[in-house]
Amino acid sequence: MKLIDVVVSYEDGTVLADRALLSPESAQVTLPPRLTSLIEILDQFDRRKSFIAEYGSVRFAVKHDSGRGYFIDFNAAVRRETLFNVKRLFSQSADQRKLNGRFAHMLSAFALIGACLEVATTPALSGKSLVEPVALCFLSIALLVVGHRCFAIQSL
Repeated sequence: MKLIDVVVSYEDGTVLADRALLSPESAQVTLPPRLTSLIEILDQFDRRKSFIAEYGSVRFAVKHDSGRGYFIDFNAAVRRETLFNVKRLFSQSADQRKLNGRFAHMLSAFALIGACLEVATTPALSGKSLVEPVALCFLSIALLVVGHRCFAIQSL
């Protein structure tokens, strides 16, 4: 059983957001009793616009069958209405920001190592031969700052 986020939207603007249990093998969604009762009441008075479940950062439509209950069709993912999924680049989860920070720190270390190796393997140091190591050092510092900023941003 996996814990997933579900969002039920109605045409008048009412939005219900809660967590539910998902059995990945059977695609069965078990809703909490409070959400089930709210859905039953709201379905009598308003028309449901969407019922979406987010599982593994992918959104799926939740369907209802009288004999089977609520379930997810894993073959039909719901696309977000953003142009080229640009929104995902700017709205990362805390784990994604942490991984991006680690990646930036790793690139920073590689840039610094590359600068040191380039200086060490240059037979005669001159102004021209130091341009690239200096650029790599500045890149290393910039990536270090980016990595620290990724760790400093608090999750919402």
